[in-house]
Parts: sequence; C-alpha cells; structure tokens
Amino acid sequence: MSRKYLFWIVACLAIATSACATLRPPPPRLDAAKACADWRWIGISQPGAQCPEIKGWTVRPLFAQVAPAHQISEDFCPQEKNYCDAIKHEKVPSLEVIRELNRFCVYEFAHKWGHPKVPPKSPELTRLDPDCAALSTSAGEDLDEGRLGTLSRRFLAQAGQETFKINNANGVRLSFLDTEETRGEMPKPDQPRLSLHGFTLANVGRNLVCQGEKCAARITTRLALPFQKFDAKSRKLTKGKPGLGGYIGMQGDLAAAITDEVTAWQSARRPGSLEEHLVLNLSLAWDGELFGGLDEGQICEMRAGTQAIFRALQYAAGFDALVLAAAGNQKGEPCNNFGPLLPAAWEIGGPPEEDCDAARKAPLVYAVAGVGGGSSPVVNARDGGTPRRVAVGEGGVVASLDPARHTAMLTGSSVATSVVSSIAAVVWSSFPHLTSQQVMEILDGSGKELLKDADFWFGANDSPPTPRPKVHRVSLCKALEAACGSPLNSAVIARVRCPLTAACADPESADSPEDPASKFVPDSCQPWLHPQPEIPPCLSCGPPASR
Repeated sequence: MSRKYLFWIVACLAIATSACATLRPPPPRLDAAKACADWRWIGISQPGAQCPEIKGWTVRPLFAQVAPAHQISEDFCPQEKNYCDAIKHEKVPSLEVIRELNRFCVYEFAHKWGHPKVPPKSPELTRLDPDCAALSTSAGEDLDEGRLGTLSRRFLAQAGQETFKINNANGVRLSFLDTEETRGEMPKPDQPRLSLHGFTLANVGRNLVCQGEKCAARITTRLALPFQKFDAKSRKLTKGKPGLGGYIGMQGDLAAAITDEVTAWQSARRPGSLEEHLVLNLSLAWDGELFGGLDEGQICEMRAGTQAIFRALQYAAGFDALVLAAAGNQKGEPCNNFGPLLPAAWEIGGPPEEDCDAARKAPLVYAVAGVGGGSSPVVNARDGGTPRRVAVGEGGVVASLDPARHTAMLTGSSVATSVVSSIAAVVWSSFPHLTSQQVMEILDGSGKELLKDADFWFGANDSPPTPRPKVHRVSLCKALEAACGSPLNSAVIARVRCPLTAACADPESADSPEDPASKFVPDSCQPWLHPQPEIPPCLSCGPPASR
C-alpha cells in the first residue's frame, strides 16, 4: 500500500477526537480493508471450543479467560458478613456473556518480515476477520503560555466546577481508556509519553473530581491505543514504544482494554475497598458504516473485532459499570459525517441477542457531544450526531499535577465526554446506593435544557419508539443539585450526603475570551486541533510511517 493511500485511510478511520486543521486535496474513495491488518486476525471459536491452531500463525485468547465472579469461600463470609451479603445482591455478568468472551481468538502471522496471506479458516471457527486500525488520536502541544491560566479557568467554570464536600473519597474508579500508558494512579506530568490526548482527559477528570488532595474518584488510565506506527501489510513495521503510550489502536486492543480495566477494578475490590463503582471513559470512535456494528440483524453478523468490543461492553455492564463514549467529530471527505460514531451510537441499542427476545433495560454506553460557551455545537460537531446530553467541549485545557504545566488544548466530543464521566463519578461517589442507570437519569435531567431535540437516544429503535428527548447541557454543580433533590435519594440521605456547599452559577456566564476554535476550517480533515498549521503535523491524519 502506498504511503499516500494509507495517509488518507487512517485519516478517515481516525478516532473522531482530534486531527488536522489545514486543507488538503480530496482523498481517494475509501476501501476499509486497506486499514485492516493482514498480519493480525480475530477469530470466534465454536461454542465451548478452544482456539484452534492455524499453521504459520500464533494464536492466543483475545481476552484473559474469565470465570464466574465472586467465588467467596464459606469460611470467609462469617468474618465479613456485610461484604458477603452485599455480594449476593450485586450485579455480575451472566455466564452467557462470559462464555462469549472466551470464544475470541487472536491470530498473528508468525514471521514478522513475511507477507501473510489470508489464513485458512478452521471449521472450529464461526468467524475470522482481520483486526482493523479503526482507532487513532493526537493532541496539540504548541500553546500560548500567557493564556493557559485564563483558558483553564474558563473551561472549568463552563464545566460547572464548584466547591463541594467529598463524602466518599475514592468511592469510584474513573478510568480513561486512551493513549496514556496503563497506570493505577493519576499520571504524572514528567512521565514520558507520545501523545497528550489521554493525559489531558485524565487531568480534566482530576480537576473536576478532586478538592485539594482529596478526590471523589481514583483516576486510572488504560492503554487502548498502543501503536506509534501502523502498517496494514507488515507486523514488523507496526511499532509501539513500550512505556510511552501510543497514537493508534485496533479494535482488538480496545476490546481487551475494556475487560482488563474491569478485571483490575474487580481485583481491587476486596473487603474494605472504597472503589465501589467503575466509570469508563471512551473518548474514541470508529465509523460504523466502514466497519459495521449498526445495521446487522444479529450480533453474530458483526465482524469479529466489532463483536469483541460489543461483548466487552456487555461484560462491563454486567458489573453495572458506567461507560461514556464520545459521539464523534467531523472528518474529511469522502468520509461520512452524518450521525454518531461507534461505540457511542450503541446507546440507541445494538443487534438483538440470537437466543433471547428480552429488551435491553439500559444502554450499554451513554454518548456525549460537545458544545461551546453559548451551548451551540462545537465547530467540529457531526450533523445528526447529538445525543440527549452535551457538555463543554471547547478549548479544553487544565493544569496538571504540576500547576506550571498545562495540558494540551482539545475541542470536540472527546473532552466533553471526559467532563460528563467526571461528573458522573462525583455524583456516584456521593450517592453510592444508586445504579449506573439512576446516575445517568439524574445527569440527563439536570443542567440547562437546550432548544434542540436529541438526534439519537435509547429507545429510538423500539416499536413504538420512546419520545424524542430534549438535549441537556450537563454541568457538575447542576448535576449535584439535581442529585440532592432527586426522588431516587430519600430526604435523609440527601440531607446527610449532599455535597453542595454553595448555589450553582450559570456555566454560560463564564468569561469568554477570543475563541481559537472559531478560526478552524470546518471542512478540513479534523477541524479543531490548535494551532494551525500544526506543529508537529497532525498524527491522526496518518501515522508517522505513512508520511
């Protein structure tokens, strides 16, 4: 594949969180297969079967083989009766979901420098599809140091940041699955990294969930985009730098990251653990029209990588983990720019289960889009891609643990998602008896109701569809105010646990200096990254190997 061709393929398959601000000539029409690795395939074994061997290919399970959760010994429970009683009533994934996870296999061509051919399909596999580089991000690093403090204060004010009490420190695990290395704690500013994208989102979370040294949630990161360079033809030329994170990932990488983070959270949940709940932030996306996941009649009809992510989300939902995903940003032509991207689009609902007619009672994911200071969509918003909840997604830049070091400036649904994820974590920490669905009901009914109907929502595909909801702008203070007054919380609980210490200000009244996003070219590859032209060149418009 020519470098020029790969440049445009990865540009349009890039995660709709970031990219180019400079105009480029129209790319050729896309062939999604050109962004899929000849050297890595995902297979799905027959039910109950092991991953079969294929000559010339290595094989391993995609997911760590999971077993039924919470097998507590009888001699343990009398000593920890309250814990064991809670376990009996806790949500856990169904055995069917666990069996489905254990069917996924990863095949990699055994010879790094060879030219792989399509691996022969084994009768022990029901599907075998190439793993695809549908995921990629970057972040701007060249910022005006003189304006960072002002921009950060404005951004946090528009996110509804207010002083509040932390009643349940570290009661929630808030994890960002992105470009940052896997860390069980808040990443430090001086740690080496290739991309500031995941680091920035984690710091948005820290600025919203923490008061001084005390935090409502423990922030962790999980590497979902491990590669620096991607080459569809060569395993050898697809490279990452261990310890530095990455820019680009494949669907298999994201699926494994989801289950790995759930497992890490579950492993930390021992008697006395404070991390009662899990919030996963997915500020990344792929195009469902190119890779499937929207129009199939059954889950088994989706390509293997897409199925893997869907099953991983089902596994997380089984533990009542809350997953928020970016609705997506515009991309350059000829990419489709209408409607939400996946996995956020699964808020509407995915394909039905093959053997079950039961309707899903809550979304697998909750989508988020971005708005600016006047609650108008950010400049790179996708037409037809607004869910029922939005948050500030413009000019997102905050201080890191080192106050002298600010993060990258991001604009788009990625940063808005990190805002809503953080708000959900604070609400859930304050009122831990709520379910994930109840937390989102509070958030969705809070904040300012905008003069816009949602473009997609949970229940839209029902027959008859549920009524189209209005869009609400979510802010931290307004969400806490709604939680304190919610009928889901008794008067006693609300009085004791309400964290608010002052009345909420209007997020839109925050000072609004000249907006750098207003200068972005709206029809470029990814039209929001600051500055323009970009230095270094836009990484999600094509990995370094393709230029």
